[in-house]
Amino acid sequence: MNIRPRLFPVSRLLLGAFVLSAAALYTYKVQAASPQPPIPRGVAMKSWQENGRDGRYLLQVIKGNAPKTGKPVIGIVTTDTDCDADADGLSHCHNTIKLANGSEITVIDSHNMHINRCLGAGDRLSLTGIDKTWVMGTLPAK
Repeated sequence: MNIRPRLFPVSRLLLGAFVLSAAALYTYKVQAASPQPPIPRGVAMKSWQENGRDGRYLLQVIKGNAPKTGKPVIGIVTTDTDCDADADGLSHCHNTIKLANGSEITVIDSHNMHINRCLGAGDRLSLTGIDKTWVMGTLPAK
């Protein structure tokens, strides 16, 4: 006589549900722990910790229109706010930049202010569009 427990398929189902739930929870925590956006392709930067090195800042445009790709424009930083560091030691400063044509853009500057300084009011930048949401800002060499 071959006796098969009827609960075997149910236990496999419960085990599978547990494993999937644990994997989903782990994935959620990993994603939640890293609030930084991905660095756009083609930008010579491996980590947001490098942003600002040599006066070059990758900036995410959150308001206004980014300059056209490959056409540099001059901008003057007018504000620097919201610079509290996150769990990774990165600040996500909000900067308003007045462009030479009179328009303004608001950007997020994700950087480690203990390594590279914040952009400050009065800083003059050369801004080059990467796409509609990203620009590269360069401070003049000293």
